[in-house]
Amino acid sequence: MKRTLSRVKKVIIDNKSKATAITLGLTMMIGITGCGTQANAAASGGTSPATTPSVTTISLWESHLAGGPPGKAMADLVNQFNQSHPTIKVNLVITKASHKALAALAAGDAPTMAEISHYDGNFLSAHALVNLNGILNKMSSAEQQAIFPAIWSNGEVNGNHYRLQADAKVSQLIYNKNLFEKAGISNPPTTWTQLATDAAILKAKLPGVIPIAWKDSSAHILPPFLANGGQLFKAGTKSQQADFLSPAAQTTFTYFHNLYQSGELILAHGSTIRADFGSGKLAIADGTSAGYFKALGAAGGKFPVGVFAYPKGSTGHSVNLVQGLGFVLMTGHSSVQDHAAGTFLRWWFTPQVQAKWAMESGYPPESKQALPLMSTYLSKYTGIKVATQILQSKYTISRPVSDNYKEVQSALDAAFYNAVTGKTSVSTALSQLQKQADGYLSGNSAL
Repeated sequence: MKRTLSRVKKVIIDNKSKATAITLGLTMMIGITGCGTQANAAASGGTSPATTPSVTTISLWESHLAGGPPGKAMADLVNQFNQSHPTIKVNLVITKASHKALAALAAGDAPTMAEISHYDGNFLSAHALVNLNGILNKMSSAEQQAIFPAIWSNGEVNGNHYRLQADAKVSQLIYNKNLFEKAGISNPPTTWTQLATDAAILKAKLPGVIPIAWKDSSAHILPPFLANGGQLFKAGTKSQQADFLSPAAQTTFTYFHNLYQSGELILAHGSTIRADFGSGKLAIADGTSAGYFKALGAAGGKFPVGVFAYPKGSTGHSVNLVQGLGFVLMTGHSSVQDHAAGTFLRWWFTPQVQAKWAMESGYPPESKQALPLMSTYLSKYTGIKVATQILQSKYTISRPVSDNYKEVQSALDAAFYNAVTGKTSVSTALSQLQKQADGYLSGNSAL
């Protein structure tokens, strides 16, 4: 299948940039992606030389910290893959691949595989990525259909797949069950209206308790906006205009503005939210499935922790965005290496691997086939169970990958903060945001 992306001028990057390898009990190397090699045993007594099976060596750059659960899980799985595939050796390198892989490509030292963020527009424009359709086509239809819809479409451009989810996280709300019980709230809310009502109850009945703490970032602003009927792009504009001069944007910004002005919501970052939650003075914490175990750690068993999905908007359903790192294949390697990398990626989506990854990393699995293998785990860790339910929804979508929309989201963060806190009116914030967003989408960068 031919790529339909237009070529743009390739960015020249300092060719001295190198990835720093960390030893994780495996043999790790920096960007070594050698072709398959064959070792000959020394001949003796005039006999023919013995040979060992050809081994194809490929490298994987990934960004999970070596000491954390995801990093340990990835190292364990790579080791398991190497043991079960004697003709392929994956060398794992811990580094910020999103920032360094293009520089390595310019230096002729790119990894075979890399885990990069959902902002892969610069990789695509540099034609740095291999089309993964051939790899996916070798999966059975059952395997393909088992991958959650938003995972499947992540990194898809014009029908071509360039990025496959390595880990997935979605936004969700974590709450203190004890505070809900004290306030007389029996069940978590299912609509944004109910959430506002519960916030008012919590404030009235539990003085000193913060009802809601929210993250003022695009991944936590866009879902309610989309659930209220908003769109990432204004219809009919070929993605050249945003949709912030709309009833959906006005409703969403006003909703959070009113909660903030009533003292029922604060805006904060993750570490502050977890500290307040763990101390027992915060009832509802906005976060992600990746932060669920951090919230459990903050609570420290002092109170039971509950989790619920983002509420339904005026459309009658909730919306969520999949975030996280994704696997890509870098260009410039042999077909043998690309084939070996494809073997690893198909192996990654098998039920046993997905279940092991989820239960060791703290991320939800990316395939429904893993769920039967995780029933006991999911019954204990409801945050991951809720995340899998969110991932199965057809209203859970991938984040846009273009660099232009990355800038739109940055402007959205600032406009939301100003409108919610009252630095500007909601109407003024949205008007300024629309102008900025349309400029970015037309190619006028501010970054």
